[in-house]
Amino acid sequence: MILQASAIGSIALQLLKEEKTFTVHSIFEKGLNIVDRNGELIFVGTNENGTFPFGILLDPQTKQTVKTNIRVGDTLIFRNNRLFHNLFELVFNVKILPLYMDFEHANINKLKENFKYISFTSYESTDFEPARVLSLINKLHDPTQNLDEVFRYFIGRGQGLTPTGDDILVGILYGHFLNNFIEYKHLETLRALIKEPLTTIVSQRFLTCAIDGVFSSKITALQHEPSLESMENLIEVGSSSGMDTLYGIYLSLTKE
Repeated sequence: MILQASAIGSIALQLLKEEKTFTVHSIFEKGLNIVDRNGELIFVGTNENGTFPFGILLDPQTKQTVKTNIRVGDTLIFRNNRLFHNLFELVFNVKILPLYMDFEHANINKLKENFKYISFTSYESTDFEPARVLSLINKLHDPTQNLDEVFRYFIGRGQGLTPTGDDILVGILYGHFLNNFIEYKHLETLRALIKEPLTTIVSQRFLTCAIDGVFSSKITALQHEPSLESMENLIEVGSSSGMDTLYGIYLSLTKE
């Protein structure tokens, strides 16, 4: 059975090397994750949660066909511009998804205005109460701070493939690229910690990309269309991932 991918992200494209083997890591409603022997992750699925630079985009019917024929632990091999499974092959004569790193186009004042219509009160009296997150944000622009232990508090804290602490960090990093405030040494501390087994392999991928200014399309939509609708679209991502990310963006942009 021959299937056709719709598009591919630039990071995923770099990982697809001749004769390279991947293993199915996880399967969920909107797609699946595959990893290579070095633990590098590629998402394969639809754009319901946005598109990802480390993603292979499928139309809904192709996604369902792939999910029907695949199991966690299955092996796939990339060869001749195709990803081979024992029940199908996925062809890659497709366009490359753009990277949106034009952060200078963001209308931060409009974003701040629209944040007034979103409630973040559910984070009060939690592990991520505003005072704790703001304390981290305030330390991020102080080069004298050692944030190793502070980062360790956030990384991997929470449930799911992307725990809440990680999603908040992704949001803070996006806020940084919109309005530069994080000292380089703290970015490097975070980059080093992510290499440790502190969180899920999925979160490691999101955080690694975020440190380099690479985000999903549901996040970068905010710099092109800073509307309440864009925020609500982000909130719909995952069970709480989108909301957690937006919470990090909100606090990083309204910290003053």
